[in-house]
Amino acid sequence: MAFDTLSERLRDVATHSLAFCKGKYGNNGVKIEQGISNSISWRPSYYLKVGKFKLIAVEVEDNLYPESLKGAAHEISHYDFPISVYQACTLEAFLGDPKHKKVAELKKHGFGIITVDDEGNTVVQSPCVPLAQHISPDVFDRAISGLSAPLKVAFRSAYTVYQTSETQGLQEAGQVVEAIIRAIGIKAVNAGDLMPRPTNQALANRIDDMYAAQSLAGHRAALGGAREFVAEFRNTVSHPAHTAKLAAEKIRKCRKGFLDAIDLSVKLRSLATAKGYKISVHVG
Repeated sequence: MAFDTLSERLRDVATHSLAFCKGKYGNNGVKIEQGISNSISWRPSYYLKVGKFKLIAVEVEDNLYPESLKGAAHEISHYDFPISVYQACTLEAFLGDPKHKKVAELKKHGFGIITVDDEGNTVVQSPCVPLAQHISPDVFDRAISGLSAPLKVAFRSAYTVYQTSETQGLQEAGQVVEAIIRAIGIKAVNAGDLMPRPTNQALANRIDDMYAAQSLAGHRAALGGAREFVAEFRNTVSHPAHTAKLAAEKIRKCRKGFLDAIDLSVKLRSLATAKGYKISVHVG
C-alpha cells in the first residue's frame, strides 16, 4: 500500500495532494517514499519531475516545519538538480498554527505549503521556488537597507520578478546597477572628474574610464567590482542550461548575482555621496 508509513488521515492528505500535483505538473518520474539521492539524507513522502530540470518534493506531515525539513535544506540547495520542497498537511493543522508562527518559518526558509481538507480539497497555500533560488524577505530587506528610497523601489521590483524567474530577476537587478554606473558617469563629467564620452559608449569602457580617472582613484574597489559584476551577470543570464547540473549551478549563480547587485549598488551610492554626485536613476 502506498504511504503505508502514514496514519489514515495523512494517507488521505498524501493521496489527494499527489493527485493534485500530478494534475498540475504531470506524471513524470513520480516516486513514493524513496530517497532522491545518497547525498540527501531526507526521504520525501513523494516527489516528481517537472519539465527537464526541476523536482518537486513533498513532505506529508501535520507537525509543521518538522526537523526532517530543517536538516535537509542545506543538502537540497546544494544538490545538482533544482528542487522545490513543499509540506503537505491537513487544513486543520494549517489553521491551528498559533499566530501562523510555524507557517511563517516555512515560508522564510523557502518551503511551500499545501493543505488538504476533510473533503479532499487541495490548495497551495504558499508556492515556492527551488531552495537554491530562495532569498528570504528579511535577507532582502537587510541587503537594501543602505540604499536610497528610489533604489529600494527599483530592487523591490526586481525582487518580485526574481521570485518567479531567477534569470529575469537578475537581469532587472543588473539593469539597476548599470543605470547607477551611467548616472555616476554623467555626474563625474559634469564635475570635471571625467572626460566626456559618447552617450552610447559601452558600459565596460565607461567603467574603465572611471577606474583610470585620478579623481576617482579612491573608489577603485567599487569600480573594479562593478566591472567584474557586469561581465559576470551578463554571462550568467545569457547562457541557457542544458543539463540539470548546469540548471542548478545557474540558479545558485543568479542568487549570488542578485545579492551582489544590491551590495554593489550600496557601494556605488557611497561613491556618489562621497563625491557629492546627486544621481537620479531610471530603469526600464
